[in-house]
Amino acid sequence: MTAKLPYDKTDPKSIERYAKKLIGKTFQDVLNESIYSNSKVGDESGKYGDEKRKGGLGNLLEKYYFGYEVNSDSEPDFKEAGVELKVSPYEEKNKGGYKAGERLVLTMINFNKEVEQDFYKSHVWEKCKLMLLIYYFRDKAIKNNLDYHIDYAKLFEIPEKDMNIIINDYKIIIDKILQGKAHEISEGDTMYLGACTKGATAAKSLVSQRYNENVKAKSRAFCLKNSYMTTVLNNYLMADECTDAAEFASEKELEAKSISEIIQDRLNKYINWNEDRIASKLGLDINKKNKSYEAIIVKHMLGVNELEDEKIDEFQKAGINVKVVKFKKHGKPNENMRLEDINFINLDKEPFDDEIKDEEGNDIGWEASRLYEILGNRKYLFAVFWEDEEGATFKGCQLWAMPDDDLEKVKAAWKELKIKIRNGVEFEVNGNIVTNNLTKSSENGIFHVRPHAKNSFYKFTDGTEIGNGNISDTDLLPSGDRITRQAYWLNRSYINSQLEDTLIRHH
Repeated sequence: MTAKLPYDKTDPKSIERYAKKLIGKTFQDVLNESIYSNSKVGDESGKYGDEKRKGGLGNLLEKYYFGYEVNSDSEPDFKEAGVELKVSPYEEKNKGGYKAGERLVLTMINFNKEVEQDFYKSHVWEKCKLMLLIYYFRDKAIKNNLDYHIDYAKLFEIPEKDMNIIINDYKIIIDKILQGKAHEISEGDTMYLGACTKGATAAKSLVSQRYNENVKAKSRAFCLKNSYMTTVLNNYLMADECTDAAEFASEKELEAKSISEIIQDRLNKYINWNEDRIASKLGLDINKKNKSYEAIIVKHMLGVNELEDEKIDEFQKAGINVKVVKFKKHGKPNENMRLEDINFINLDKEPFDDEIKDEEGNDIGWEASRLYEILGNRKYLFAVFWEDEEGATFKGCQLWAMPDDDLEKVKAAWKELKIKIRNGVEFEVNGNIVTNNLTKSSENGIFHVRPHAKNSFYKFTDGTEIGNGNISDTDLLPSGDRITRQAYWLNRSYINSQLEDTLIRHH
């Protein structure tokens, strides 16, 4: 590679200007037009074009567009300019809009090395202080990776307000390492900066740790979480400048406390208050018949007037969703928690785990799934109420993320569910009652699939119709049958097992 570089490798803005010329091109265009290729384009097309090989497109741009060989993990890609190149996909959401296709991996965590406690002296800071983000659209209808279009190229510096949260995340991760608890690290521990598992079979990819010679830990890397990068994509790359979302906490507050601490401070002062007293204190006039009554109250308790979690800046970036847990009076069990309605056609189209790989070459079919997005990429703020004769009393809150071991169980159940759908859902008809073989609450102990519709209705491919509803109460299966609309539900027993004991109503 002796060709003169068409950009100033010491100037970030020059590198960015050159990168912007990629916009509108496919990766095949890059190969075809490359001044650095010493081999036949067809050879390289075969190397990078495998539909299952999602890794390598970043390497392609490094080599055939920017004109440098892939360097080591220890220094920025454009070291003279202090710029790190990050090439990543984005995708269309099932319900419209766009999301980051992957978390943004920054650098491996070396559990055998002495920990750097000052974030600004750390290797992770070197890898994220100035990034050139290049995003391409992962169109699921396109079979050859090289036909993906590059749509965005822009320098990105993490905003100062976000840095307060990221530094706190870093501290949480390194504290566990220093305590010899690297094996207990979970991506759910933190808000924006995560410690994700690495290795083609992460569960088997165990490494020793300096601070605890007795226990091995899963190999992990520092990353910016999917929820954070989705916000960067939508509010920075796709916009001329960051769009305004409702602010939860000021920069000054975040310098002094973590998001979790601020949430606790704001909600805990209402513990043991009746919901009517809270509403009165906050000047709220809400119809109690409104299904979102408690949820609206909780948002105002938090100090935000926005009901949608995705419109609250810090909640959007950290993937925090508020969920009300209500314990019934007279010893009645609390309800199962509905997560989201299922689109069976989309679920069937989701690749199995080994059918899609990330930029690092790791299997990510499960991580690209909608169910993982709901349970793996999100944190839940459980606001707990105990029902009584007067209404309900607020008993406290808990910020929760599903433990990694439980996510593995959900992954296995997700795979089984996909197989059942692909093979054809089995129905048993007994008069007007129809049962199926979809995931039951007893199967994995965590979640189940059951109807979420006012009326029951089924329409089978042989023309048989059963139920008191109509087509609008159904969802289409790949087989052509129509089934009463179904949803993912967290088991009530599982929710109780995850809640702190002081929040649980013992009858």
